[in-house]
Amino acid sequence: METVARKIGNSVGAIFPKDISPQVGETFTILKVGEAYILKPKKEDIFKNTADWVDFRSSITQDDAEWDTMKSEGEEN
Repeated sequence: METVARKIGNSVGAIFPKDISPQVGETFTILKVGEAYILKPKKEDIFKNTADWVDFRSSITQDDAEWDTMKSEGEEN
């Protein structure tokens, strides 16, 4: 599947083929890695409202708590 960069006003844009189109109005962050452009959908920050997370840690199971506190390899000390 491919598309062509087109002049749109003073900008350049690409048209998405219908079968992979994002929702109209969806917002993206654009990253450039080498010669590749990556569109990353912007999502709401689920941690912005601290009141939503009050007592969360006390509600998780012991197994989940162990995963949450697990250190990366090399950081065991």
